Amino acid sequence: MSLSSVPADQPLRYELLGRLRITRGRVDLTPEAPKLAKLLALLLVRAGQAVPGERLVAELWEHEPPRCAHASLRVYVSQLRKLLSGPRGGSPIVTTSPGYILDVSGAMTDFQEFEALYEHGRERYFAADFRQACELLRRALNRWRGPVLEGLPGSLAIESFAAVQEEKRLNCTELGIDAALAIGRHHEVIEELKGLLVHHPLREPFYRQLMAALYRAGRQGDALGVYHHARRVIREELGVEPGPSLRLAQEAILRADPSGLQQAGVLPAATP
Repeated sequence: MSLSSVPADQPLRYELLGRLRITRGRVDLTPEAPKLAKLLALLLVRAGQAVPGERLVAELWEHEPPRCAHASLRVYVSQLRKLLSGPRGGSPIVTTSPGYILDVSGAMTDFQEFEALYEHGRERYFAADFRQACELLRRALNRWRGPVLEGLPGSLAIESFAAVQEEKRLNCTELGIDAALAIGRHHEVIEELKGLLVHHPLREPFYRQLMAALYRAGRQGDALGVYHHARRVIREELGVEPGPSLRLAQEAILRADPSGLQQAGVLPAATP
């Protein structure tokens, strides 16, 4: 791509929450070569940190690196520098001892945007501003386009980063649903929770939330059915009984005691 076609005043944007995508303005700079894409991902998941060349070689060539691996690494870094340099020059990839740093301080990244929105949403949630929390947490989740670095060959660094981000996504989802329940949006989250449990059948908070949503929608029998299903799955998979919050939710629903749901961690519902 000609550098003259790249907007001079637009920052780079790195997206990892889904397939790797790098843009400057409307220009897509995502590397097509698998090794280049993986090298960029390896630098991105440690953005701002020095990554030793030895580590990059080990993760780029997962089995036995070729003799020319270090020379090939230098070629790949040079190609990435050319790709990411702005029309006026300057590259975000810095050579340092013992390796390379990707500087994203002047760029935009979807994972940093997600984390900022998530933290702001958490702040508003614990300040009991549930409407604002619900909005911020939904906006955070909208940064996700799919699994982290979907389709890219894995490595220990990439898999570790993906696991951390996925756990944050699930925590953000849980908190967003708790916020939605707190403002009376129980009807809106029922189908979402059913879908989440298909993919996360051992995640007890989703069962607790679905039970609360169904109960508040006037579906006491369905809510109790969720508990029995959860108990069966957890016993079959883990050999243990459901945790205290799930059992407390069941007891509250059996007694038709909305206040008892608070002991299970479900906030009282306001008028939507």
